[in-house]
Amino acid sequence: MISGSDRAQRPTAALAVAVIAALVCAAPILAVALIALSDGSTDYLRHLAQTRLPTYLWNSFLVGTIAALGAGIIGTGLGWLIARTAFPGRKIFSWVLILPLAVPAYVAAYAWLDLSQAGGPLDALSFGLFPTVRGSLGAGLMFALVLYPYVYLLARDAFAGQSADAYDAARTLGASPLHAFSSTALPMARPAIAAGMALVVMESLADYGTVSHLGAPTLSIGLIRAWSGAGSLLDAARLSLILVAIALFVFGVERLQRRRMRSHAASGRHRPPQRFKLRGGQAFAAFAACAAPLLLGMAIPLGRLVWRALRAPLASGLFDAVQHSLIVATISAILAAILGLSTAYALRSKGFIPVAAARLAGLGYAVPGAVAAVGVIAMLSGIQSVLDPAWRSLTGAVFPILLTASAAALIFAYLSRFAAAAISPAENALARVTPNLEGAARTLGSHGFDLMRRVHWPLIVAGVTSAALLVFVEVLKELPATMILRPFNFDTLAVIAHNYAGDERLGEAAAPALLIALTALIPMIFVARYLSRHASGDE
Repeated sequence: MISGSDRAQRPTAALAVAVIAALVCAAPILAVALIALSDGSTDYLRHLAQTRLPTYLWNSFLVGTIAALGAGIIGTGLGWLIARTAFPGRKIFSWVLILPLAVPAYVAAYAWLDLSQAGGPLDALSFGLFPTVRGSLGAGLMFALVLYPYVYLLARDAFAGQSADAYDAARTLGASPLHAFSSTALPMARPAIAAGMALVVMESLADYGTVSHLGAPTLSIGLIRAWSGAGSLLDAARLSLILVAIALFVFGVERLQRRRMRSHAASGRHRPPQRFKLRGGQAFAAFAACAAPLLLGMAIPLGRLVWRALRAPLASGLFDAVQHSLIVATISAILAAILGLSTAYALRSKGFIPVAAARLAGLGYAVPGAVAAVGVIAMLSGIQSVLDPAWRSLTGAVFPILLTASAAALIFAYLSRFAAAAISPAENALARVTPNLEGAARTLGSHGFDLMRRVHWPLIVAGVTSAALLVFVEVLKELPATMILRPFNFDTLAVIAHNYAGDERLGEAAAPALLIALTALIPMIFVARYLSRHASGDE
């Protein structure tokens, strides 16, 4: 074990960076709360409460519920198949099923609306019987098809980590396989499944592009309209506060379920479960069940966009958008990995400050991008109002406007939202550095940076890289925060795809939408392989 003196020798730099990570994630939320709770009321907000706000709330509820239920059914079924059965293709599906996370829901929505609308291929083939993918139902289904991996990953690990005793006992007592599953395996995996569904709800609440394109106005739509249409920071902040309250409630449920999941995992594993070998029709059905969400959530929409892109001119500004997207995603990923790894190091001390810092940083992931953007604007506006008088007294001029450095503000918003996503992978990777290994290295004369370089880094590099790539993919897909905070003439792939799709020019929108998905797919393959290699029962 590591002695208290060894712990004391750890550099305080990790703790300082962990506190910075907490401030980065929490500052926009606090700024939104301060603005929203300030004195004053506006006619716009009163009018909104009497007209559109109930619609925003109802659509948010519908979209989140449909997305969570759909992702829960898909992810739970796939998690059981991969964890507890054996069939041709299972090992490949175990990581390929994660890849739809690389496809933004709004990209899938562009393709499915184009396929299913009046005059589209599906409408013609079904003689008008295939429903058009739009509205709250369509948006919820799009989220379910691309976000089910959240449920799948947690459900797969939960099923793989269960003891086979309860299931076998139920079968011995005459229960059918389905009844034994529903009465033993499913209840034990319920906390993991609920945690995954909560993540799906949070992502659905944070979305703007999908609900905008499919005509399902949610709170995110109302927030951006309040900012860009009415031009009121106060109204946008108050709508943000409603969205934050809902998101934090869902986040609290997710954290509670994760604690229950850990307690179930700690309750003991008596006998590893054996995978049931499927043959013939059962094996074919399992293969088809795994292939279906990949086709619906990734292959078909991307194939349709390829068809569209080949028949349309390239979007104007496409190459600049590629450059802008890669720059902000790369910078955000590197900074998030540094913040995540430092927080993970600080958490090893088990002190109150690092644990509190990690919890504060975790709140950032619950905050939608539009809220993070409004929070950054509110925060910079407050700093501007404090600096202006002092600067004017010294120079006689107004302090340079902070919002002109919107590229930095944009990256700040990305970090406030996604830095938390880098903490857990880094913490899990660092957990593989055991106290005995550290003690042996110190006995051999390795300390400080040399210990980190020679002992820690080879063990954690894959986990830290995975964390950075996750943030890279999330930033690449992010739309609402980018729309609000991007500098003038600084469009990203997500922005130009949304603009062209909004103008019903899907041909021009297809190329940037495809580039988002294909660029995100490359790092997501690495992440998927990494997660599958370290999954319970799949090493």
